Amino acid sequence: MKELVSPKQLAQAISVSESSLKRWCDKGVIPAVYTAGGHRRIPVNGVLSYLREQGLEIQHPEILGLPPATTGGQARKISSEQARLLSAMVSGNEEVCIEIVFNLYLGNCPVSAICDEVLAETFHEIGDRWGCGDVAVYQERRACELCLRIIHELRRALPELPASAPIAIGGTLDGDPYTLASSMSELVLRDTGWNATSMGNMLPFASMRQALRDTGASFLWISVSSIRDKEEFLTEFEELSNLAFELNATLAVGGKALVEEIRKEMKYSAFCDNFRHLQTVAEQSLKKFSSNQTEEQ
Repeated sequence: MKELVSPKQLAQAISVSESSLKRWCDKGVIPAVYTAGGHRRIPVNGVLSYLREQGLEIQHPEILGLPPATTGGQARKISSEQARLLSAMVSGNEEVCIEIVFNLYLGNCPVSAICDEVLAETFHEIGDRWGCGDVAVYQERRACELCLRIIHELRRALPELPASAPIAIGGTLDGDPYTLASSMSELVLRDTGWNATSMGNMLPFASMRQALRDTGASFLWISVSSIRDKEEFLTEFEELSNLAFELNATLAVGGKALVEEIRKEMKYSAFCDNFRHLQTVAEQSLKKFSSNQTEEQ
């Protein structure tokens, strides 16, 4: 996906007149920036946001740096698109994968639903096939790398956040090498309005506590797919949890390793067993943050 296009390029991409497009920019319907020479340029993520809201199709997606079949403009059936994505992931067809995910996004499918019902479901099935010997190890690893690149592209497609957007951070902790769930969490939070940044994976607890202090984050997500030592994890998590509550930050946790037995010994704001739930928690926390900001003013 390109970062910026000219009014002429965008007019060609969506088949409208250049004069109409310039009027939209003047009215603030579509965001625009200006070069040092005074030439108007249009951020592609702002264009995609507008097209998504209006349900408009892209006639020439290649002009925007998108795969040729990325037309948007209509809702897609998630189940059939997920089946297509599974096939494309296993075969390593990156262009088709991006086309599928972007068409769902442009068709106004919630980002949380894309994560839950398309990306996560696809990897659940790839894992099952790998367990049965129907998918080779290299295909599973390649699919993971491909999925991370798709998430990165979709993150770039999201609208720019205002400077006032509250900060969210998160990641996985020491002993947990899995990255996909945390990367999708970052995507969902940004789509909700949080200035979310993943701190990466395998982060020592002490470093995550430092990040929470240094960034002034009001939302912390922790994805837990693997726990190396239960007692050590619970002891360290208690310190992190205490700090989050002391700083009045929402602490959302999730992941297959957090079975009920372990969760009973943990303190957190919300346990999210899917990305739709994370979206709900993020929306509620955003309202709380906005309300607190208003009261302080």
